[in-house]
Amino acid sequence: MKRFAVPVLLVLFAWGCQKEAADIVEPPTPDQPTTKAPAGSDPQCVGPIGAGTPESIKVGETEWEQNGSTLTLKSPKLESLTLGAVSDIKEDTEENRVNLKVAADVFKREKVDAIIVSGDTGEDQAQIEASLGILAAVGVPVFNIVGNREGKTEYGKAMVALRARHGNVFDLNTIRRVDTPVADIVSMPGYYNPSYIHHDDGCQYFSADVALLEKLVKSCDSPTILVSHGGPRQEGAQAIDRTAEGANVGDPGLSNLITSAQIPFGIFGNIHEAGGRATDASGKNLLKQGEMHPQLFLNPGAADGVRWPMNDGSLSVGMAAMLKVEGDKAKYTVFNLSESEDAPASPNAKPGKGKKKGKKKG
Repeated sequence: MKRFAVPVLLVLFAWGCQKEAADIVEPPTPDQPTTKAPAGSDPQCVGPIGAGTPESIKVGETEWEQNGSTLTLKSPKLESLTLGAVSDIKEDTEENRVNLKVAADVFKREKVDAIIVSGDTGEDQAQIEASLGILAAVGVPVFNIVGNREGKTEYGKAMVALRARHGNVFDLNTIRRVDTPVADIVSMPGYYNPSYIHHDDGCQYFSADVALLEKLVKSCDSPTILVSHGGPRQEGAQAIDRTAEGANVGDPGLSNLITSAQIPFGIFGNIHEAGGRATDASGKNLLKQGEMHPQLFLNPGAADGVRWPMNDGSLSVGMAAMLKVEGDKAKYTVFNLSESEDAPASPNAKPGKGKKKGKKKG
């Protein structure tokens, strides 16, 4: 009988281990459901869409009304809408301050109606305030959105401080629609891919956020301009989401939104080397500057002064752009930010051909 002792003990030991494991890892109960992906992002990142208490706001000669997540231009009645477009400032450096002052001078000279800053504005509150303060000096509304670099805490504090100091700086994290007689600007704050969100409390948006945005777009009464840091997933080498490695890395969810909601225009950023250009929705067709197009999706290029090799073989040391909407068409112009003060940037300059400065990032 002794020969059965060891097997019996092993069986009892194994049963005991299974029993102990079962006691530790209980199956979920109705009161403890399994964890699911968030239905939507943090409201500090992607603000809720809805009405609120109307508030009148005056910026220069323009009058606006904010009602919840919608900011409406009440006066004057525009026949066309010209937007300055800046993206990827990245940090507050001497080179970048010079670049932003050049951009501000061009925007002022060309009498833009507003400025769009499509994310990656700075690494902390002080940097964000410094960069947007330069653009705010133009005196027109500055609409800023969070990218994949900022943390929501520092970004939020910067927006509060800027709003108090400059009445013309607006946060597109919380203002989800800018309603003008010419075009409606709608925002998708943050970034879709968590692998490329660089801050511990950075902002990710989810498919539920995109679904809600589609409802908002379909309620707009003018052609829509979609603003987000990362662009839609496009195709081909001309696309605004094309990396130096030859991949298209935009968000497929935004591509689907553009198709289903029939969004004709957009301003994005993020992929530096694909900047300084605009395409149709597919990304296969590069659009000529200065001509009106029924579809136009713009990556203005990085305003950052660090040297950056571009997909067209040129070298950027800072770029910006302008987008003009008139009727159901739009046109764009890209210009360098690398010109000296005695030779300010021209809206007709070719991208990436300016004076080289700054240090190459490793």
